[in-house]
Amino acid sequence: MKIISQCIVVGLILSIPGLLFAQTDRLGNSDFENSFLAEDQSLYQPVSLNVSDSSDYDTVNNDADHCIDSICLPESQCSNFLEQFLMQNSPVYPSMNSERVRVGGWIDQGFTGNFQKPSNNFNLPVTFNDRSNEYQMNQLYLFMERPVDFGGDELDWGFRADLLYGTDYFYTTATGLETHTNGSARWNSSDGPRRNGLNTYAMYGLAMPQLYAEFYVPWLAGVSIKAGHFYTPIGYEKVTAPDNFFYSHSYTMQYAEPFTHTGFLTTFQVNDQLQLLAGLTRGWDTWENTNHNLSLLAGIGWTSSDQATTANFVMTTGDEDTLTNPSTNRTLISLVLSHQLNDCLTYVFQSDFGIQDNGQINNQFQIVPAKWYSVNQYLYYDVSETFAWGARFEWFRDQDFSRVTQLIPAFASGGNYYEFTVGANWRPHPNVTVRPELRFDWSDTTSPFFNIQGPYRNGQADYQVLLGGDVIIRF
Repeated sequence: MKIISQCIVVGLILSIPGLLFAQTDRLGNSDFENSFLAEDQSLYQPVSLNVSDSSDYDTVNNDADHCIDSICLPESQCSNFLEQFLMQNSPVYPSMNSERVRVGGWIDQGFTGNFQKPSNNFNLPVTFNDRSNEYQMNQLYLFMERPVDFGGDELDWGFRADLLYGTDYFYTTATGLETHTNGSARWNSSDGPRRNGLNTYAMYGLAMPQLYAEFYVPWLAGVSIKAGHFYTPIGYEKVTAPDNFFYSHSYTMQYAEPFTHTGFLTTFQVNDQLQLLAGLTRGWDTWENTNHNLSLLAGIGWTSSDQATTANFVMTTGDEDTLTNPSTNRTLISLVLSHQLNDCLTYVFQSDFGIQDNGQINNQFQIVPAKWYSVNQYLYYDVSETFAWGARFEWFRDQDFSRVTQLIPAFASGGNYYEFTVGANWRPHPNVTVRPELRFDWSDTTSPFFNIQGPYRNGQADYQVLLGGDVIIRF
């Protein structure tokens, strides 16, 4: 309770600048304000630091003419079939819906073929679509929410609760919630092929990646305070399948960044071009941590006046648990730039840098900081309103072998990871997305002492080729 009380006080303090500034700078641009009532559903355009929750549906009018399945431009709101069913068959949901409470979700299922056929049937170090030559139901996703009227003229409140069942649960669990503080399974079975240290986990399981309340205050162009468990605003790619162009994920998203936070996050929309973030959390992917320390989460987002260019800079810093010390600083900064070159061509650049104190043992067997950094580039081209091509090239540097293979530098070399992915998005229906892709990974990471010839094919290859894809059906 002491930690919670401290968080509440700090969250209120972080809101004071908006209160003071609002007295002299209240925007009245209704077009701008209304644009925040629904999140952008473009697959690749990061328009703000607010994390998209893939929840835009038209709950009143389900006429297909009101749903534009464009890839190049943000969609209009689409039909929510689950919500329609509840409206017609539930005795209580219509009254809940009248209070802006809504439900929805999707199912994401796919297959990844690995030409090298690893003996353990894993595509590691590629995660999420990590099983080779095997069907995966990655996400059966359900949410219930009452979104705040961001940009409105009155105080408002909302909430969000998400449940994820599938193979992706393993990568979205939080310490102290789905797992015990020692990393062992808490909600799900420990009988399965997945491993993390000495702990084993089932292939399929349940996670609750979001559970938060949100409060909106009409200061500036809008200020919201989110409190609870929520997705990180750091980086470009997201956990939620509909918010990504590619089926697979970058090394940067998988190994360089957190997935969730627990704490408070205040969003200040200063004007139609500038957005600020500030909050306190319990660190990376934790519901509760053993060191009881808080981490700073802060960021700034900028959008050009023509909305063709965006820049998001987000950082987090604070003490995290390591094998050698339960209270050492970890700092991560992430920069994402996006520019729409023309009506159908978009380029995205991302670079992360992270450092963990006491994170690794060097060649002299001394405990030293561990560093990692990356450069990601994305290019998207819209062929039509329902079809687009995309490419991603990434260099990820695990300088001290602390993020991917977790080797001792004295017995390893390399630390560079590269991946090139080409793929497509096809939308035969506004609620259906098909995402085929071809991915090539290679790395110079080796450890002859441990008979590791490379990070792929169960430690026996320095490259791998993956051909796969998935289908997302939103309901």
